Amino acid sequence: MTDFNTSDGREAARKGIAIVSTGGTIEMLPGLGGLDIADGQNPLPIEGGVVPAGIMVEHVKFCSLPSPAITPTLMGELSLRLEELSQSGRFNGIVVTHGTDTLEESAFLADIYLKTEVPVVFTAAMRSPTELGVDGPRNVRGAILAASSYEIHNLGVTVVLNDEIHAAGRVTKTYTSNVSSFASPGYGPLGFVDQDRVLLHRKPLWRVQLPPGKLSMHKDVGLVKIAAGLGAREIRHSADCGDRAVVVEALGRGNVPPEVSSAIEYAVERGVIVCVTSRCYVGRVLGVYNYTGGGADIERKGAILAGDMQGHKLRLLLMAALGMGLRENDIRTMLERL
Repeated sequence: MTDFNTSDGREAARKGIAIVSTGGTIEMLPGLGGLDIADGQNPLPIEGGVVPAGIMVEHVKFCSLPSPAITPTLMGELSLRLEELSQSGRFNGIVVTHGTDTLEESAFLADIYLKTEVPVVFTAAMRSPTELGVDGPRNVRGAILAASSYEIHNLGVTVVLNDEIHAAGRVTKTYTSNVSSFASPGYGPLGFVDQDRVLLHRKPLWRVQLPPGKLSMHKDVGLVKIAAGLGAREIRHSADCGDRAVVVEALGRGNVPPEVSSAIEYAVERGVIVCVTSRCYVGRVLGVYNYTGGGADIERKGAILAGDMQGHKLRLLLMAALGMGLRENDIRTMLERL
């Protein structure tokens, strides 16, 4: 890989950063009823000193959508496009601009699929270009600086907002509107972008990776969040609808109400892969409790305990794993390491 500070000016001119745009608030402008991507042609904030000196950027438009409209299928296609760009030999790094609502999911899918030494960095804006205190230009600059740092590729796919660098596997949106919304609860950022420098403080030891193969997304994977008196009907419905797998966001250590335990058994008996994680931000699920609905009970009934993965990210992992032809035992082995 070529360093941007190389003395060979011709080589440096051929290399640079691809900015892959997908839409989101960073592209939105006010309309009659509120913010929207009106024409699909809204410019990215890369003017006025946003791009650091010595770095060439190339805009690659993938789509222009609000992020709730980005489906798992589109996320898979985005990962394949990022793979293509990273293997082209044209870029030192890749920045993806994305809407904040589903950014962490697209970034996570890219992280578990991509196997590249080209840094891939996701960024976004919490405020539109016309709002006071707009954050998009600064976030894009920070992401470009991060993507141009060779060390970043050792961290997997990262997310850069508000001068913080986060691991795709841990980051989540924590606040509906604040510019400091993105955080990695319980784990913290990997480092920071400080003006013109990237300062790294730690590496993510926790990462999940799919085996080699062509990415494909299986659509029939459900997600059920457990609450007091809630979840059994939804799990049974998922099984009856033909879902191949269902993620259960359980309580605490991986525990569920008694009726949910029965629903999990019902689903497993019908060939549904049931993966259990916690609705807590931090900590893994474990078969500690033996009462009906405890983690040990549902594990005996065939549920797979999935460490400390977030439920919405675990769902994407299952969609990708099933789409790529992994069997239940393969998935169990992968998740039991967490």
